[in-house]
Amino acid sequence: MTTITTTAAATQAGVTAATIRTWARRGVIAAVKTAGRWVIDTVSLARRIAIGARRTRKATMTLDLTASITLPAMYKGDTPQTLTPVIKRRIDKRTGANVITVRSWVPLIADKLNAIADEGDRLHCVNALASTVIVISDTPDAEWADDPQAREDGQLRTSYRGDIRQVTIDDVLDLATQLRTQLAA
Repeated sequence: MTTITTTAAATQAGVTAATIRTWARRGVIAAVKTAGRWVIDTVSLARRIAIGARRTRKATMTLDLTASITLPAMYKGDTPQTLTPVIKRRIDKRTGANVITVRSWVPLIADKLNAIADEGDRLHCVNALASTVIVISDTPDAEWADDPQAREDGQLRTSYRGDIRQVTIDDVLDLATQLRTQLAA
C-alpha cells in the first residue's frame, strides 16, 4: 500500500487538508492515523478523485446558447437560413407569471440531429422543429395542467407536437428543464 500525507493528498485532490481529514474520518478514503497524523492510501484517493471528476463533469454540463445551425436553401433562389437560440423574458399580462420563451432552439439538440443517419430525414426534422417554441414559466398554468406537451402543470411547455420519431416531446421538455436550470443560474 502506497501512502501520502494529508497535505500531499489535498494538493493532489484539489481540496483542503481539512477535507482530506474529514474524508479519512468518515471512511470516504482509506487512511490510518499514525502518531496523530493521517496517512492516506493513494489508490483510495485516486478512486475518490475520479468519482468527484465524474460528478463535476455532469453538474457543469451547460448548453451553448450561442450555437447555430444553418439550413440549406429549400428552393432555387432561396438563401440558407441560420438558426440560433433566441431567448426572451416577459411578464404574462394574464397571469403575472415570469415567462421565458425560447425560439430557434434546434441547435441545442444537435447531438440528436447528428444521430439521424439519413440526410433527408435530418433536414425534415430540423425544418419541422425550426418553428416550434419552448416556454418556461415560474408559475403553473391550469390551461396546460394535463397537456402532454407540458410538465409541472404547464411551467414547462412546448408547441412541438412530437411528430418526428427521432425527437420526442419528452426530449424537448428535458431540454426545457435544462434551460430553466441554466438560465436561473
